[in-house]
Amino acid sequence: MTITLSAHPALNPLVGQLAAALPIKGLYYPARRNPGSDLPFFSDLPAMLQATSPRVCAFLSPYADLHNDVHTCLQAGVAVLCAGPVPKADQPIASGGIHHGSPLFAKAQQQRRNPSFAEPVYLRLVAGAQEPGLLPAWWAICRQLAFASDLLDETPAQVHLCTNRHGRAYQVTLTATAPSGASIQLVVAPQPALAELTLLGRGGVISASAAQSGITLAGTKGTHVVPDAATPPAELAWLRDFLEKGNPPSEHAGDGGQALLSGLRRALRTRQPVLVNL
Repeated sequence: MTITLSAHPALNPLVGQLAAALPIKGLYYPARRNPGSDLPFFSDLPAMLQATSPRVCAFLSPYADLHNDVHTCLQAGVAVLCAGPVPKADQPIASGGIHHGSPLFAKAQQQRRNPSFAEPVYLRLVAGAQEPGLLPAWWAICRQLAFASDLLDETPAQVHLCTNRHGRAYQVTLTATAPSGASIQLVVAPQPALAELTLLGRGGVISASAAQSGITLAGTKGTHVVPDAATPPAELAWLRDFLEKGNPPSEHAGDGGQALLSGLRRALRTRQPVLVNL
């Protein structure tokens, strides 16, 4: 079984972790120079497919011509897995769902479903975009919204988006109200190391951040911390799940992802908050 990856050079540390655990035989990105990875690097996708004969190509980064490269893989009989929605996709693509392999998500969901936590009231997520540019910021906010929807077990019908930029650094804020009335605030910032979660329920609070070890739980019985041991990246479980089950993840990029991208572009153009129907 052979796997190939497509990833921006900023994801080299992640690529190295995945290559140490899985049979990854090639790395592709539409750039002219080797990004410094130990994997065989290709700037031409057909050349990589011919040289490695992969079963799966996992796209970890978005870029303008992604939809054409996905089509090239599918035409060659190579299964495709994408970390986010595919712009201009003309067919369903297995995408998203990485958060299901995250220990943070699993622990937060477990505590969220504890009867003592009661109904959620407020959720705030902060994440850093892993690469510069609008499309990586878009993928990041899509992943945050999927995380929020699965954690709350509900999805808002509408969201408000605010966006600003400095060069190729983007900051995105999404606010929404879930059908239950819970308030949602999602933030994507240019600093890759950012990761924060705060979930307020009628019976307690769940919080975590990259600056602390573990998840803090506060309720009527006091406050305690659930330790967080060193864990592999969520992308590893995501890829293994795809390979073992032989089926695409349950989450698919649809009109919601495209609507968010259009909303981000409108917010940049107008420099005003915009309403997006999902």
